[in-house]
Amino acid sequence: MILKLPLQRALRLQTITNNLLITMKKFFRLIGGIKFYADEKGELILKDDAPEVVPTNDEEAVEVETPAADETVDEVEKMLSKATGKAVKGSQTEVIKAVKEMFAEIKKGADSTKESIELSVKHESKLDVEGIVKGLKDMSDGNSKSFAFDIKSKADLDYFAKSTSEGDLTGDVLGVDKVPGISRDPVRSPFIETIADVTGMTSESLSFVEVITETGAPATTAELAAIPEKDFAFQEFKAPLKKIAVINKHSVELLEDAPQLVNAIRGWLAEDLNIVVDDQLLDGDGTGANLNGVINQATTLTAGTRIDTTATINDVLRIAITEIAGAGKGKFNATHVVLHPDDVELMDLAKDANNNYIIPPFRSADGQVFKGARIIENVGITSGDFLVGDFTKLHVGRKGGVRIEMTNSDGTDFGKDILTVKLVRRVASYVRANDSGAFYTGTIDTIITDLAS
Repeated sequence: MILKLPLQRALRLQTITNNLLITMKKFFRLIGGIKFYADEKGELILKDDAPEVVPTNDEEAVEVETPAADETVDEVEKMLSKATGKAVKGSQTEVIKAVKEMFAEIKKGADSTKESIELSVKHESKLDVEGIVKGLKDMSDGNSKSFAFDIKSKADLDYFAKSTSEGDLTGDVLGVDKVPGISRDPVRSPFIETIADVTGMTSESLSFVEVITETGAPATTAELAAIPEKDFAFQEFKAPLKKIAVINKHSVELLEDAPQLVNAIRGWLAEDLNIVVDDQLLDGDGTGANLNGVINQATTLTAGTRIDTTATINDVLRIAITEIAGAGKGKFNATHVVLHPDDVELMDLAKDANNNYIIPPFRSADGQVFKGARIIENVGITSGDFLVGDFTKLHVGRKGGVRIEMTNSDGTDFGKDILTVKLVRRVASYVRANDSGAFYTGTIDTIITDLAS
């Protein structure tokens, strides 16, 4: 029997069928490694006031795109991050419980908000969050004794170290906030890598070639006369990677206070380790495991008698810039002047007989630029010394980023619940011998005395 329906009724039936098919399509959201049913907009589907977990035998549900974050429900995001963290330490039951608590709060204080809440980990770095979470879980479960990961950029560091509610690792994967923040004595800021020529490395050393001798020269040549010959002798040099590292031990109980651990890691990484790297790049003597620092490769300024009036620090620096330009035959240009804050203060407070401040014509009005070279104030250089140079001629190689390793198997640490954190950097540096004239250094008072003698 053939059943014929009016066109309008058939279209209505088709629409109902299409809607039914759309309704039947199932979606899920992945939270803390657990799949929860969601609608096509990404909002979790509640059952008995809690999100419904997708059973393992449901293979039809597809993952839905994450909706945008709602900035007005920051506390709710924190609760979700807490739930995600518990997935590392506990079971799915704990995750579901925490998410139930989250939705209870939503019903109490956010019923008026209809916008979607960001429930997934989102950040601009390439940090392997899943790998870190898995590593911590494996250690917690006793499946492994250590794991390692790389922080390769500032975005990684900011993401790993910050204490916000945007799904990062702070205070969530490791534990619950107790005491916010840690203070320590002030330390100086590194600066060399921000002004040098920095490159990434894949090998164990930086190789470079220089001309070590030149013989012969072009000359005017008569007709039929022999044309003069010029020869170059080359030599290859290598700047090997040097390792700068530190370890720190603390009890596993400290993991319960996540901000302290994260702030400590950020401190070790951004301060102590990088300051040692900066010290080495600035003043390493190049022996043994030490880097060959730029001061060690700079030329010591011997100005001699040049002026008839009383010399000042301004004269010393101005003459150093002249020497750099002469050594490079116009191809070196001083980019930075490095001074201790005490010496910059002497420059700033200089006055004439009428008690007016003195600013030389080759220094900018704000005091930040000296004959085209930017002044860097840093306690990393000894008070009374100076460094002037074309820092494009200082080459720094870095293999990878900061390597962070964690283990509880160092010695008897496992039995004592002690966790060891190791931070490692591998860096190389060099100044070509033919570019040594691009840097001048010395003791200010000594050169002032020479100038006036």
